[in-house]
Amino acid sequence: MRPFAEVLNELCNNPPDGRGKVTNVALAAAVKSRGGDIGHGYISQLRLGVKDNPTCQAIVDLAGALGVHPAVFLGGRRELHTAEQPGWRATAVSTLFEAVHPPDRGPWSPEEVATAISSSGQFGSISASYIRELLSNASDNPRLKHILGLADHFGADPAYFFDDDLAARVDSELTDFLALRELGVVEFVTRLAERTGDLSPQARAAAVEGFRQALEVGEGWSFPLNSRRTSADHT
Repeated sequence: MRPFAEVLNELCNNPPDGRGKVTNVALAAAVKSRGGDIGHGYISQLRLGVKDNPTCQAIVDLAGALGVHPAVFLGGRRELHTAEQPGWRATAVSTLFEAVHPPDRGPWSPEEVATAISSSGQFGSISASYIRELLSNASDNPRLKHILGLADHFGADPAYFFDDDLAARVDSELTDFLALRELGVVEFVTRLAERTGDLSPQARAAAVEGFRQALEVGEGWSFPLNSRRTSADHT
C-alpha cells in the first residue's frame, strides 16, 4: 500500500475535479467548511510524512474536502458514487472477528489480537480494551495504524473498513465461507493439506469423492485423518 503522504500529495497536486493545486491552507479551510477541524500545519506534516497516523475522522474529512472516497488512502477506490457519504463501517471489526479464525477453534479474543498486532512492531500498539470499544461501537475513530493492524491480522483489505461496495462482496464471500466451515469443508481441506505428504494420490482422490457424496446427500462425513499411513499404503 502506498504511504499516506504520497497519496495525499498526489490528490492535492492533481485534484480529481480538475481544479488547480490545493494548498494546505485551502485544504484546511475546505475541511472546516464541512464541519471538520484539521489545521494547515498538521496537513503539512501529513504531506511531508512527519505525521503518518491520522485518525479515521481525519481521513474521512480530508477525503471529503478533496472529493474522493476515503478508501483511496488505504489502497482502495478513489471515485465516489452520487450522493455517497462514506465513513467508518461500524460492523467491519465484529464481522471479521466472527468469521475469520482458524478452523479448529473459535474467534480470536481481543487480547490475542492486541498482542499479535502490538508485537509485530509494524503498526504500533493497540490495547485489548480499545479493540473491545471498536467491537461494541463505543469508539469509531481508530487511527490509521490501528486500521492497518486489524486488516493485516485478519487478512483483510484495509479499504474494507470504509468501502460499502467492497464490503458487500467480502461479506458475501464470508457468508459462503461460514457455511462451508459449518459443513466441515474448511476443516476437511485444512487437514487434508496437512496430510498431503502422508496420503497417496488415490487416497486423496477417494477422500474428496467421499466428501462430495456426503454433501450431495446431506449427511455428515468422516475421514480417518488421525491414523498415520504406513509406507505400504503408498504402494
